[in-house]
Amino acid sequence: MVKAVIDLGTNSIKCIIAEVDGNNIRILKQLTCITKLGRNLQPNNELGFEAQDNIIEDLKSIQQLCEFLKVEQVICVGTEALRRAKDSVPFREKIRQQVGWKVYVLSPEMEAKFIFLASSNLIPANQKGMIVESGGGSTEFIFGYRERFISYQFFPFGALTLTNKFIHNDPVAPEEFNTLKTFLKQKLKDAFPEPESIFSVASGGGATTLASVSRQLEHFEEETIHNFFLSSDEIDRQVELYKSLNNEQRRKIKGMQAGREDIILASAVIYQQIAYHFNLPGFIISSRGIRYALLQFDLKV
Repeated sequence: MVKAVIDLGTNSIKCIIAEVDGNNIRILKQLTCITKLGRNLQPNNELGFEAQDNIIEDLKSIQQLCEFLKVEQVICVGTEALRRAKDSVPFREKIRQQVGWKVYVLSPEMEAKFIFLASSNLIPANQKGMIVESGGGSTEFIFGYRERFISYQFFPFGALTLTNKFIHNDPVAPEEFNTLKTFLKQKLKDAFPEPESIFSVASGGGATTLASVSRQLEHFEEETIHNFFLSSDEIDRQVELYKSLNNEQRRKIKGMQAGREDIILASAVIYQQIAYHFNLPGFIISSRGIRYALLQFDLKV
């Protein structure tokens, strides 16, 4: 069966199309569209008509690709932006009417479990691990062993929403940066009052972009990024780099994914503060997101 999975995230749309035969998967096409669907969530908890129309145009382009590749099944899911937005229901109905796809909104628990299924094979056997996925609108901490999900912790903020909330100058003003750091430190202290160092995996667009910059990749190479160790020292280096540059200068950095330059500082600070709080040497990077899990596992709603 040729299957497509589309993840409508707060900052981007991610699509994977693959031929699936049991546990055998052959990737036919992957693409990411930076849409910033959740850019208006901070002031009024609405997506807005412009963001909705842009998403629908991107989905229509993906629909054409699906037709070309003879896709037999399409699974379209949404996460934090569609959980929070007051206009989520009419927007999803608009997608159904104009594109023909039903959008399933994942609960934080469902999202955490799919993140775990996609990346838990990077956790060493018989060792407890933590998977951190920080997206545009949320940050999940998932705990478990390679083959056993234990628990998760959910923060309703990510790189896009934190950038909108705290960063209003380009480059960032020192007081803005310090306020962002203080906010994250307190949230981590409240959620994890007795942190212990633990084997840690990082996934999501922010984490993979940090790895891509570290490797100085000319073009994003998923297999080069997957299972790459991103050290805490390297994250510190990138935080200092992004603090000193404006968005246009960040855009020119080798390895920077186009469209992420405005939120990459917040992404880096999120992972930096997590590493500090848990006393981590760094993270193993996973380039596998929920779309990979949804290729293999049924969506039970």
